[in-house]
Amino acid sequence: MANDREAFYEEVGSRIRKARRARKPPLTQEALGKLVSLNRTSITNIEKGRQNFLLHTLADIAAALNVTCYSLLPDSELEADEKLDAALKGMPKSEKDWIKSALSASERRKTPR
Repeated sequence: MANDREAFYEEVGSRIRKARRARKPPLTQEALGKLVSLNRTSITNIEKGRQNFLLHTLADIAAALNVTCYSLLPDSELEADEKLDAALKGMPKSEKDWIKSALSASERRKTPR
């Protein structure tokens, strides 16, 4: 469980770093910290996955970077849908719909009732 949590925070931190650098103009860690009332060291630790943080901090960071919270979270349902759509690009709609319905049915069977 701890490894899962560590991997989660590392991935979130990596996504924050990428979003910070992709911003036009890019923000420094210090500038991002000022926008969200954290110091540069905290931003460094968050980006490296070494610092756990509260949900409202994620929302503040996302707002400062002008991205959605979802884009900073790993394996979001939206991200999975986008990857699936990219993988099925060029297929006839009927085939795409069949594959998506089969995957959806498979996921429903995995969910405990």
